[in-house]
Parts: sequence; C-alpha cells; structure tokens
Amino acid sequence: MPWAHRSHLTTCLWMVVALLQRGEINLTRWLPYVPCRGVQAQSKQRRLSRWLHNSRLNVHRLYKPLIQAALAHWDEDCLYLSLDTSLFWDEYCLIRLAVVHRGRALPVVWRVLQHRSASVAFSDYREMLHQAAHRLPAGVKVVVLADRGFIHTEAMSRHNR
Repeated sequence: MPWAHRSHLTTCLWMVVALLQRGEINLTRWLPYVPCRGVQAQSKQRRLSRWLHNSRLNVHRLYKPLIQAALAHWDEDCLYLSLDTSLFWDEYCLIRLAVVHRGRALPVVWRVLQHRSASVAFSDYREMLHQAAHRLPAGVKVVVLADRGFIHTEAMSRHNR
C-alpha cells in the first residue's frame, strides 16, 4: 500500500467524497462532508490544507495504482489518448496525457513546468510517455491524439507499439 499513514488515506477519501458531493474545488464548501473529530470548521479546513501541502505525499505514486486499476479491464479494442497542454497564469504549463472515453478525459500522467508557453519540447514529456506505457493495459491498440504543437517524429517513432 503506498500510504505511509492510514490518516493520509482517510483524509484523501474525505476530500474525494466532498469533491463528488459539491462538484467544485473549494475547501470551505467541502467542510460539511468532512466527518473528522474536529468540530470547528477552521480545524477541519486546516487538516485538509495540511494534507494538500504535505511534501511527503507523492501524488504520482498514489495515483498510479488507481489509474492502473481503472484501465485493467479495458473492454474496447482501441484506447485513445489525448496529449495536451494548458497554460496557467502565463507562467505554468500543464502537460497531460489522458484517456479519452465517453466525452471525458481521464488523466494517465501529467507534468507541470514553470514555462511561459504551451509549446513544449519532446524532452519535456518523454518520461511521461514512458510512464504511461507502463500504466496502460496490455494487448490494446493505443492511438495518441495531439495537436500540431506535438509534431515530434522522435516521440511517435519511439512509442509505436
């Protein structure tokens, strides 16, 4: 189990339930869905904030078994992946590789760079493609969808399977 402490898992599950119930990312509005021992709203919010800022929690390590389990029994012949970037505050670039299914995108791997452009070099996402290959189900045809900003022949030839 990748959780060092059961309390970390408990807090994470409370946040997932609150997110699903509220449909928005807002710690203050999540508080009614957090059944922790703290009775004061401020102590509940402090617990969630501490979890979010805990440097010992590795999000990628925690997420990997979840996405692998979600894709383990993929029952379609083809799996479509979307490779995309998003720019935040003209300072950070999110590179995301996600499974496209039923009009939704389920992240497989992602990376955030301090980068002022949505255009990225292959070296910026090479490791992501390698990680994704180990998270996808075996024996399924994979089609990578990307816009023209990802025209890197090295990327396409390396990851042909």
